[in-house]
Amino acid sequence: MTKAEYRVRPVTRYIVTRWEGPDDPRVGCVNGSTTHGEYDNADTAYAVAHALCRAEHDRLGYPPGDPRIVYPEPPATKAARAA
Repeated sequence: MTKAEYRVRPVTRYIVTRWEGPDDPRVGCVNGSTTHGEYDNADTAYAVAHALCRAEHDRLGYPPGDPRIVYPEPPATKAARAA
């Protein structure tokens, strides 16, 4: 007879999402979030998210630093703040 063993192990994945909502929270608009892939590490997920954000920023023609589009934080910046 063979032995079978089941275990639960933690898995860390990184999911790129895009959230959209009104600039003014008093405006009656529906907020929404969409998923743009799942990645094995934070660096790859950041690169994808940054590229998607940059492409949308360029497409919309917003000026640099416009608050209507928010770029993702690099993984090192986020980790440093958490420490």
